[in-house]
Amino acid sequence: MSYKKVVVFLVLLLSLPLPLQAYDNKTCGITRGHPLTNGYGPYDYTNPSHLNKIPIVLKHHFSSDVERLIRGVTNTDPRGDIDYTLRAIPNYHPALYAISRLELRAKAALKSGMVYRTAHYTADCYFKRAIYFQPRDGIARMLYGLFLHKSGRLSEAEKVYGKALELADDNAELHYNVGLLYLEMKKIDKAKMHAEMAEELGYPLKGLQKRLSRY
Repeated sequence: MSYKKVVVFLVLLLSLPLPLQAYDNKTCGITRGHPLTNGYGPYDYTNPSHLNKIPIVLKHHFSSDVERLIRGVTNTDPRGDIDYTLRAIPNYHPALYAISRLELRAKAALKSGMVYRTAHYTADCYFKRAIYFQPRDGIARMLYGLFLHKSGRLSEAEKVYGKALELADDNAELHYNVGLLYLEMKKIDKAKMHAEMAEELGYPLKGLQKRLSRY
């Protein structure tokens, strides 16, 4: 099959309505010792040699409307397109951030006593899959820590952030987010340390420093 025909086939395949997948939110589709699999990919967002494989997925599934959670490409609900993106590119940072915001929004809309359910993977699963797929991706871990923090799971967020710092200690946004977590945990000395690191690394927002000035 010629290269041109292969490209045309992929475009047609990616444009089709999304088929129903089997989602196990206990295992997250992870079999220890075995790589993640998908019909297309999976590709590593942090691997330069994979970058030419990513645009075709984004074109057909991760539009600006999907990223902003307005509507999907293949459906009115953006969740299916985010799911496709994260199965093809498990550690695609914008999609991980999008699914975390989508789940937090859905949970916030639940009435008292209701339990969140999804026909896809949970945000936790997408993050676990991303980390399993590329353990050295510090930004994926940072985004997971942010999701855990916003979910009120502070001790879990602290652990995830700790590993993220081992991998991306030079990331200003990471230090800023860790500082916000420690502020909420009332660990003020640690919050100040990370606020200073964020500032030294050039992070533009000063909200954390202003809040810490009260202590």
